Amino acid sequence: MGTITVSDKAVAEIVIYAANKCEGFAGMSEKSRTGEAIRKVSGNASGVRVLKTKDGIELDVYIACKYGADAKELTYVVQDQVKDAFLCTGIKINDVIVHINDVRQ
Repeated sequence: MGTITVSDKAVAEIVIYAANKCEGFAGMSEKSRTGEAIRKVSGNASGVRVLKTKDGIELDVYIACKYGADAKELTYVVQDQVKDAFLCTGIKINDVIVHINDVRQ
C-alpha cells in the first residue's frame, strides 16, 4: 500500500513532549556522560538519539532532573510516558534508555 517515513526530528519531538509531562523532569540535556555533544551523536541538539532497526526504534534519551527528584523513579516514568506517547502512532518502540546526566534547580 505504501510507506510512511517519520523523521528523527519528529520522533524526538514526541519524546520531548512525553518527557515534559513527568514530575521531576527539568529539561533535555545536550551532553552524554562522557561530555560528547549529543548533536554529534544524533545529528540534532534535542537530547534524543534515534536508532532505527528493522524491528522498530531504539531511543536514547538524555535528560536533566530537578534537584531533589528521585532519579530512578524519573527514569521509569519517562520510559513509560515515551512508550505510551507512541502507542497511537503505529511506530514500534523496542527500547527507551534514559540517561540522567544533569541536575537543575
